[in-house]
Amino acid sequence: MSRTERSQEMLAHVAAWKNSGKKRKQYCAKHGLNPHTMAYWCAKTGNADGPSGFAPVELVAGGGVEVCYPNGVRLVLPAGMPMTQVAAYVRLY
Repeated sequence: MSRTERSQEMLAHVAAWKNSGKKRKQYCAKHGLNPHTMAYWCAKTGNADGPSGFAPVELVAGGGVEVCYPNGVRLVLPAGMPMTQVAAYVRLY
């Protein structure tokens, strides 16, 4: 099987999995796919299972920035903080 054929096959599996409503692991078991291979193709196409790792960032009263991490931790940063420092706080998660 050529690389192009393999890519097309895996992209079709990613689309079929998304439409199946099943957990990725269940889909892989049913179709004889390696779950790690499927995870690679899902990530490559932007169809990863679960949260992306990014959390919403909202403006709060006073002009600061509030970062809400997926684990429930909230970080309120003051207005005027340099973006390099904000980025460092965001990467903490």
